[in-house]
Amino acid sequence: MKETKRKTFKFYRSYYDIFNELNNDKDKLEFIKAVLDKQFLGTDPELKGIVKFAYVSQLHSIEKQVKGWQDATGQELTGAYTHPLEGSTMHPPQEVEVKEEEEEEEKEEVKVKEKKKPVPHWNETIGVDGFQIKK
Repeated sequence: MKETKRKTFKFYRSYYDIFNELNNDKDKLEFIKAVLDKQFLGTDPELKGIVKFAYVSQLHSIEKQVKGWQDATGQELTGAYTHPLEGSTMHPPQEVEVKEEEEEEEKEEVKVKEKKKPVPHWNETIGVDGFQIKK
């Protein structure tokens, strides 16, 4: 088993959709292996034909996820990792959770949106005859 620094990643529906579009099991295996190796080991696959096309169609989201993990943890996905129970003192990093500051900023944005006055509905200010209602 290949040990990796990264423990999880989001498997998007689009990966599954592309996987199901591939016709034979060999192509499906190559595609899914390429996604997993990139997500966990950071390795770029050498693909050909329809499998390469399928992988390239998902490459943007795959690379965004990898970059996000690397930025959050400050580590590179190199595939080099020794299991801690086999003599190494290196422990895998945990996925970084959303910072409290970001949550506070989101709450402030929600408050600003709530303060905006709603636009009145057209029939609240205009009568049936098309003239403005006097209050």
